[in-house]
Amino acid sequence: MKKVMLTEAGKKKLEGELDYLKTVKRAEIKEALKHARSQGDLSENADYDAAKDDQSINETRIMEIEEQLKNAVLIEDSDEADVFGINKTALVKFYDFDETEEVTLVSSVEADAKNMKISIESPLGEVLYKSKIGEKKTVSSPDGDYEVEIIKLLD
Repeated sequence: MKKVMLTEAGKKKLEGELDYLKTVKRAEIKEALKHARSQGDLSENADYDAAKDDQSINETRIMEIEEQLKNAVLIEDSDEADVFGINKTALVKFYDFDETEEVTLVSSVEADAKNMKISIESPLGEVLYKSKIGEKKTVSSPDGDYEVEIIKLLD
């Protein structure tokens, strides 16, 4: 598995989810399985099947998070005032739409495209990360290439 770039906040978010899944969620599933077993015949027991599915999903997610944390590389922010770094927000001009958007660079765990929280591992994030104000750059994405420019940092 490749290295997972995380901020301190992203790491804490994963650790919190992992703790919840191992303690609260596992206990809920165990209780649901116990209840389903008490109903008798397991061959046609929808509650039992649903609880087993939940258990499988939960255990898979626990393994994913443990793997991400094991391969985590903590990323530090740039101290340079004119460089777009992690957890910073900037006004970014998208030349193909002739629009300017507020973009925040985050780790992949914290990414939320609808709110313009862009992962530094995405095509846009990779281009913007550590770029300087006023640099016009080309982003290569699956939908085609487009140009962006950091107008100003907002933080």
